Amino acid sequence: MRRTITSLAVALLAVGGAAVSTTPAAAAPPTCNAVKAVPGYNGIYLKALVYSATGSTTCSLQQGNSGAAVKELQIALNKCFYLAYKRTASYWPLEEDGAFGPNTKKALTEAQDYFTNVPADIDGVYGPITRDLLLWRLNSGNGCWFY
Repeated sequence: MRRTITSLAVALLAVGGAAVSTTPAAAAPPTCNAVKAVPGYNGIYLKALVYSATGSTTCSLQQGNSGAAVKELQIALNKCFYLAYKRTASYWPLEEDGAFGPNTKKALTEAQDYFTNVPADIDGVYGPITRDLLLWRLNSGNGCWFY
């Protein structure tokens, strides 16, 4: 009987294309949906992308997202990367419309590529690793600083 049940389970998995995992998948970070001032280096406050329910800066953005956090990412990319590093691709400067479209993804990928040589970190998705790579706008004034 046990052999029949095991065989049936294996057959169902093979037909359905399902996979069984014994370890839970790591939860993806929540989507950034707000902007707040956070203390940076030497007490300088920077604008940071956060998940509003917790205030955590461990959040993500990707193509298809929209809102205040995307707009702040576009502003920071324009002010702290495009202008600072004299980028010339046709999608620069980014339209600061709060919509994470293909141009924002291209610009973010370019910035990731500039700041790291780890291929896995160059994906056009904003997350904790990219947060730590990019320059961020000061909360007041026009300067930029590392987060």
